[in-house]
Amino acid sequence: MKDWRWGWRLLAAVLILVALAYAVPLGLKALGVALITDDPLHPAGAILVLAGESREGDRVRHAVQLFKRGLAPLLVLSGTPMGFRTHEAVVMRRHAEFLGVPSTRILTVRQNGDSTKEEAGVVVPILKRRGLKEVILVTSNYHTARAKRIFERAAGPYGPHFLASPVNDGLFEPDGWWMRRRYAKTFVYEAIKTVWSAIEVE
Repeated sequence: MKDWRWGWRLLAAVLILVALAYAVPLGLKALGVALITDDPLHPAGAILVLAGESREGDRVRHAVQLFKRGLAPLLVLSGTPMGFRTHEAVVMRRHAEFLGVPSTRILTVRQNGDSTKEEAGVVVPILKRRGLKEVILVTSNYHTARAKRIFERAAGPYGPHFLASPVNDGLFEPDGWWMRRRYAKTFVYEAIKTVWSAIEVE
């Protein structure tokens, strides 16, 4: 009788471990996916590229591709100071022009925000003054969900409305992020920022 019970307990333990082996990765992947918003795109008033560009210029390249698809007539480039007499927004503008965007179709926004919320506080009023109703928001994939919430909140009920278009800049993949140090580090940082933005006092 004892051997019989022991056998069933062993089988139950094995089944639990097997279930966890499948469930835990699925749950972790779901957490990674939750950071990303990828909206269906349609023509909008502008394409906004947020500050924090990669060394390779992934965000600008992605935005230029959208621009060349005819999804918006204006490229808005938001950046912060990079160092001695160097500004991210200027570097982004030069990159976009190099890729073929006419200078008359580019608006650079030099801002000094320390957070996405502060960036939205500067950029959204500029978009409103231009009467834009819809804006395609370009940023790193892991940043899209939080950035869209923050910009929508800053815009208020009268807009503009934002369509998130994620960029894979090599810092995060939702599938298996917990098995690579770079991805795990990005997830932890973004998760903390997401929680903070949710509880931050206006």
